[in-house]
Amino acid sequence: MKFRITTLLCCLFFATSLQAQSVDDILKNYFENTGGLDKWKSLKSTKMSGVMGQGGMEFPGTIYAQAPNLQKVDVDINGKNFVQAYDGKTAWMINPFMGGENAQKMPDEMAEDMVDQQFEDDFINYKEKGHTVELEGKEEVEGAETFKVKLTKKNGNIEYYFFETEYFVPIMVRTPIKSGPGKGQMSETYLSDYQEVDGLMFPFFMETKMAGESMQKITIKEIVLNKEQEVDFFAFPQAEGEQAEDKEAAPKASDMKSDKMEVKEDAKEAKDMKDEKIEEESKKKKKKKRKKKKG
Repeated sequence: MKFRITTLLCCLFFATSLQAQSVDDILKNYFENTGGLDKWKSLKSTKMSGVMGQGGMEFPGTIYAQAPNLQKVDVDINGKNFVQAYDGKTAWMINPFMGGENAQKMPDEMAEDMVDQQFEDDFINYKEKGHTVELEGKEEVEGAETFKVKLTKKNGNIEYYFFETEYFVPIMVRTPIKSGPGKGQMSETYLSDYQEVDGLMFPFFMETKMAGESMQKITIKEIVLNKEQEVDFFAFPQAEGEQAEDKEAAPKASDMKSDKMEVKEDAKEAKDMKDEKIEEESKKKKKKKRKKKKG
């Protein structure tokens, strides 16, 4: 195996059965050996800080994830921040090398992966979520024997997880690419260097490959659990022009009060005019009566 596992994890793993009888047995062992199902259910947020490598270069970055589906990736590229985020409604990005430093909404096709992700592990109560899980046998992944598990989500999206048969942890995830030049091909993300963080096991190294070629590497330096961010931290920031339009569209309370006062004044003026007209007509009638008496 090509990744390091702590002594504590080894002790836990050796206590489990090496032969899973069904896909549910595999998932049960997976949760038990990585911290326990209850502990995974209580997880509400993660903050992963590390180094992201691509094209032979490395950049510091931070990955935020928070229940139920909030996400944000912030990478420092030579002093400029590249950001991708999802606030539960809008997937957005800041790419200082294409489009400037203002936040832009992602095209629907590009945003699909972020919109599809939920914070809670898809295998937790997967039946209640409407997902289906199938064991498709075994497959070798970089020299390690794995159980190949097919996850079909409620929306029809399919992902393949490869659980190492000795320790029952996923060491590779295979997913279809939905946008960009690699659309239609399969992306493979390799997970290794599992380490314990507050009782839960996380991979501290991830490498994404396409057609066998390395596309991206992420080396995690630190993981912080359950330190939740304000919702605004993930929110799509409006441009100044849009904010100005919103302010113009929404009348101020003082303006509304002024309008009400003007309406009241107009109504009072109309009433006064009506009273004056009635009084004038009354005077005319009295004059006519006097003329008749004199005659």
